[in-house]
Amino acid sequence: MKRVLVLGGHLDDSVIAVGGIIRKLVNSGVEVSVVCFGNGDEAFTERGGRARAIERFKAEAVAAHKILGVEDFQCLDLPDFAVQENRATYRQCIEAIRRVKPDMILAHYWAEYFQHHAMARLACDAWWQAQWDCSADLGKPWTARALYHFEVIHDLPEPTHIVDVSDTFEAKIEAWKQFGAAQDQLDKMTDQLEARARHHGSRIGTKYAEVLKQSCFVPEAVQDPRDLA
Repeated sequence: MKRVLVLGGHLDDSVIAVGGIIRKLVNSGVEVSVVCFGNGDEAFTERGGRARAIERFKAEAVAAHKILGVEDFQCLDLPDFAVQENRATYRQCIEAIRRVKPDMILAHYWAEYFQHHAMARLACDAWWQAQWDCSADLGKPWTARALYHFEVIHDLPEPTHIVDVSDTFEAKIEAWKQFGAAQDQLDKMTDQLEARARHHGSRIGTKYAEVLKQSCFVPEAVQDPRDLA
């Protein structure tokens, strides 16, 4: 594995969901790219604060991902509530896949609120269509070998993989703490992240872990059924 693409709905989703996995991948020499759609324009608590909220949240996201070792971080600058399924966002997903050429994609799961649900749909469909010989303005066709869903708000049902992040969890928390604006509203998130990671870790006998669910949206071709073992 050389390259991984994380498709996030919002600026902090990738850190919350798979911050430990990202740092672990980077530590092993994998190049991780993060593309998020929403620009944090709803993260303001006083009238007239929208522009400042965007500026602050985006700067925090850049700093957070630097801690995780992500050099290729991109925000597509959509308003948060505009993270929805449409022609423009679908094309942006395809373009991101073709630009990064990932071996693996990490993306949202369906069972969350409408923006994260939309990102799950967009990621799966774009994973499939990015390999087609079409939409030439978005880059050359590319097929990622696998896509895995992650959890942000709700627990991921029946994960297929539980990843030990005991050695990188501290970096994840350090990255999360860069989001000072979000912590004004989500002051208990640090405790929640630790509790969830401890729970997942307990399932595999480690201190901290994060979960993934492999997608079968694009079936894997098998020539020899013995490879299924």
